[in-house]
Amino acid sequence: MGEVKPVYGEGFFHVSLSGVIWYTIVFDYLDPQGEYWGLLRRGGTALEDECERLRFEMQKLMDEERIVVNGVDVRARVLHASIEVRGNPRRSTATFLVLIPFKPRTGVNIYENFYGETVADYDYTVYWVLECGEVVRVESPGDVDIRGGVAVIRVKKGTRIPGYESVSFNVPAECFNRIQSPQRS
Repeated sequence: MGEVKPVYGEGFFHVSLSGVIWYTIVFDYLDPQGEYWGLLRRGGTALEDECERLRFEMQKLMDEERIVVNGVDVRARVLHASIEVRGNPRRSTATFLVLIPFKPRTGVNIYENFYGETVADYDYTVYWVLECGEVVRVESPGDVDIRGGVAVIRVKKGTRIPGYESVSFNVPAECFNRIQSPQRS
């Protein structure tokens, strides 16, 4: 697309003890020509093609990163991409649904991501939400707020991004017991 520029990003990591980290990425764009608005109004193959192009481009970016969970290299899969308009034809959004497989374990689990060093082009916020357990450490640029099973990382435009981040989270054995034998109501 032509002049569509990202202005804000959000990432949501939902850690499931079933062995999946569900990662949702949302980018807000300034879209002065209303390109995405036009695509959404027309629908059809042009819209489908743009969503597939976005999915493919995000998959390429993910493939350039190295993701390691508990010492094992894993591959993120971009399952879906979609575009939306948020109340104004010149404010567009792209949403990506990503699956990251991993083998959870009792005790401390460590997610690591290695990628190219850069500088943040826009503000963004990343959320880590655990199904059970607590976040114990986050190594990431930006302001980090950890409260039990939730971590929020806020990064400002212009921040130097070193190309490495990690999140350590503790999963007590009781968490696995709770999931394997759910309480009956």
